[in-house]
This record gives sequence, structure tokens and C-alpha cells, in this order.
Amino acid sequence: MMEVETFYLLLHPRPAYLIGSGKVGEKANFMAASWVSPVSEEPPLVGVAIDVNSYTRELIDTYGEFTVNILPLQLLEKLYYAGTVSGRSVDKTKVISYRKGEKVDAPVAEEAIGVVECRVYTSIKTEDVVFYLGKVLSARADERFFGKRSGWDLKKANLPLHNWGAGFYEVGRLHIVRKGGP
Repeated sequence: MMEVETFYLLLHPRPAYLIGSGKVGEKANFMAASWVSPVSEEPPLVGVAIDVNSYTRELIDTYGEFTVNILPLQLLEKLYYAGTVSGRSVDKTKVISYRKGEKVDAPVAEEAIGVVECRVYTSIKTEDVVFYLGKVLSARADERFFGKRSGWDLKKANLPLHNWGAGFYEVGRLHIVRKGGP
């Protein structure tokens, strides 16, 4: 039987993202996160759960902005690195090249194939995480990998799915379900 403390593993694998926080020119940081979800279309909101003790949480609280960067599987080592070392002790921006966002001052990963820029709308603090709802100010993707009508072309854009610890999967084949039920 599953322990309640690890219930979240039942909800994996999940896409793994790179969260940019801070302000370019002052303090910039990246961390890996898979607890990210669209929340609302009107207003456009995305949610991300960040550990209460993390440097990323401090920077989001200080500057009120963050970015969600979608990296291809080819950059898995950088993504994993960003999730396994603290920005308090290591400057991750020396490994992950970045620029200022278009609508926010938070960093955007240069190698990202998709980016969502957010300003904090509200947050909910629990014992171990702060769940930020970010108002989406800008969203864009590399058109070689993403179409507005079809989404990600997973034959070209191999997106990482985080399972647990150092375990990641590649996104598999597309299956289209017939409308109308079984």
C-alpha cells in the first residue's frame, strides 16, 4: 500500500520545466520543477509549487515574477543540475545561458523552446511549499516544434517527463481517441 506522504508519485511522470526567478542584472536563478499546471484561461493563470525553503521562493517573493521554460530532452543534464543544487551556493546561470524576459525582468533560458512569463497573481502557503498562481503576461514557443492548432510536435520536440529522483522518460507516441466514447 502507498504511503500518504508519497501520494504525489502516483501523479507522475509529469513534464519537467525550468523555473526562472529573480531579476536580470541583480539576482537570477533557475530551478527544475514538475509541479506546474495551467490553472485558468480567464484570467490566464499558471500554477507552480515551490519549496518554502528554496532560493527560488525567496526570489519570487522579492521580485514578484517568474518564468516557466520548456527545455527539450537534449538539455536534460542542465535541467537536472538546476534541480539538484541550490542557487544560494552555486550560480546556475553560469551553466544555463539566459536573457531578460520580454514582459518580466525574470530570466528566460536561451535554449528554451517554449517560455511562459508570469507576474505573481496570488499565492497559497502550505507547510512545505508555496503555490504561486502567476498571471501569464507572455507565452511563446519555437514554431519548429509547436503549432497553435496542434500543440507540440513530439516527433521533433522531445520533452522530458520526470518520474522520480533522477528518473526521466521521453514522451511516447500520439494516440487519438475517437469522440463519442467506447
